[in-house]
Amino acid sequence: METLTSISPQSLTAVEILESIDASCRNQALEMLRNFVYEVRSEQEWEKLYSNHPGPMRKMARQALKDHNEGKSRRL
Repeated sequence: METLTSISPQSLTAVEILESIDASCRNQALEMLRNFVYEVRSEQEWEKLYSNHPGPMRKMARQALKDHNEGKSRRL
């Protein structure tokens, strides 16, 4: 576990903000933060995977473009 001396100034600011609101709102804010961090980590993992192995994604993109040009796609 990290000690307070290793926490960044930005993290301390986040803690101060969270401590300034009531507990029920704090729990809601923490849940939103958890969801945000999960999304950021997921995006970073996709970026890492794509950077290391772009071939399959490029192949799928070419196929999707081909399908679209052939009228095989539809609007979402």
